[in-house]
Amino acid sequence: MKTYTIITLGCKVNQYESSAISTSLDAMGLEYKKFPDVCDIYVVNTCSVTSMSDKKSRQMIHKAKMLNPECIIIATGCLAQQDPDSMVKNGADIVLGNIEKNYIENILPEIINEKRPKLVNVSDISKKTEYINCRFPDKWERTRGYLKIQDGCDNFCSYCIIPYVRGRVRSRDITDIKNEALHMSAKGIKEIVLTGIHLDSFGKDKQNLKLIDVIAELNELESIKRIRLGSLEPNIITDDFINEIKKYSKLCPHFHMSLQSGSDKVLADMNRKYDSSMFLNAVNKLRNQIPSVEITTDIIVGYPTETDEDFMKSMDMVRSARFIKTHVFKFSKRKGTKAENLKSLDSSILTERSNKLIAFSLEIAKDKLSEYISKSLQILVEEKKGSIITGHTTSFIKVDAIVDNEANKNVEVNTFCNVFITGLSNEGLKGNILS
Repeated sequence: MKTYTIITLGCKVNQYESSAISTSLDAMGLEYKKFPDVCDIYVVNTCSVTSMSDKKSRQMIHKAKMLNPECIIIATGCLAQQDPDSMVKNGADIVLGNIEKNYIENILPEIINEKRPKLVNVSDISKKTEYINCRFPDKWERTRGYLKIQDGCDNFCSYCIIPYVRGRVRSRDITDIKNEALHMSAKGIKEIVLTGIHLDSFGKDKQNLKLIDVIAELNELESIKRIRLGSLEPNIITDDFINEIKKYSKLCPHFHMSLQSGSDKVLADMNRKYDSSMFLNAVNKLRNQIPSVEITTDIIVGYPTETDEDFMKSMDMVRSARFIKTHVFKFSKRKGTKAENLKSLDSSILTERSNKLIAFSLEIAKDKLSEYISKSLQILVEEKKGSIITGHTTSFIKVDAIVDNEANKNVEVNTFCNVFITGLSNEGLKGNILS
């Protein structure tokens, strides 16, 4: 029996799709092994969101070849879609585009038994207009599972390669979404994370469908206890949207909204569809109407037109919005995007701004999280090591708790428990389990 493993780089959508690929390979009779075990087949699901992602994707191909020089390497994902020739040059035997990865079960049987199979199958993704269903994945975290409901993006931000490697917006049928959610819950998943390339756009290509319709449908499933949303943009956060989501008790009060910059000038240069006041207004609406809400974000530092003053506006937004987590990225030039021809800032400026923003955002996050000290929070237990359990609150705060008495020794993974918060940890909060 041939063995395989999957190396996944990048976003939650890639993680979902890797799990779906794994389900297909299992159905073909292949045996899964955990990377970096020596395998017959290595699937590298690549990412191309930054130049560092490109580099890591290529490195993983080389690492797989070093582990087993006789292996078959299958490269797929966004870098494979963007630059299939580079995948071949770096050692991939089979290259599949983002459309073709969905058909891996049909493509592979004919060629994997060849001594040195060679195939490049990457189609023009911009011509795809319908969402492609695949096998339901069955490899997740023990408590939380990603559920992809949408693919593609129509926004074409000036720095972003994603619309070119993921195609236009394509939404999944709600019946199929519901069926997969039932499949997940039957396997023990209690928390579902709705994910997509541009989640706000769900239903744009289907008549009278919106993201709220998916939430409403899944909220009715008794076996699902939590529904969590992937990344959103502030445009979707209207009074009507908030009034709707407040109806659904299982929707977690955590919103990841990508800011990217606090400067209106830079946002316009990026071709983002909002300004700083719209973003902050969305934050304030959520905080005013959903008291338990917490917000996380992404910020790009060093966009070519960003000045020191623009950067300080991003710092000001972090202070005003009080994010509990800020993911900071250095600007990375992407071939084929509008920003490709702009003159990049000196790398030392990017490093300085990145380090400064990371340090500042951590201070803000700690100050915000300190508000929970001496309060009781419920977590879904995700891990248990000795006398320490770890889980997340509905607002996506990581909590480490001590099992400190006999009555709590039976607390297990994938159960809910209440924790009395005693302080801050390196990644969130810590406390003691309440009886």
